[in-house]
Amino acid sequence: MKFLAYASVGGTCALLNLAVLWLLTSVAGVHYLLSNTISFFALTPVGFLLQKLITFRTPGAAARVEWPRYFATMGSTFLAHLGLMYVLVSLLGVWYLAANVLVTAVLLATNFIVNDRWSFALRR
Repeated sequence: MKFLAYASVGGTCALLNLAVLWLLTSVAGVHYLLSNTISFFALTPVGFLLQKLITFRTPGAAARVEWPRYFATMGSTFLAHLGLMYVLVSLLGVWYLAANVLVTAVLLATNFIVNDRWSFALRR
């Protein structure tokens, strides 16, 4: 049940990410990897707040420990995200939005496990 909540919140953030990615890359002409980076920094705080409030429901005071852990977790997988995006888009010719959806789906379980067992683990 918690995974479904996590995936739903993540899906919302993923849709926002696709919108930002498309606007920056296709409309503004920003390179897709830079667009991904801008989107990451813009949307990671949103994802944190939504996951904290909806999925994990931890006390507000725990945020001072949870936020750095969450950012470290998401930042680590974001580096993998960028690497996989480069391979799929620049080397294999996959459309950047399709590649983003695929990479996001591939990293979903890893992000959930680490966030559940570490980032938001103070509730236990």
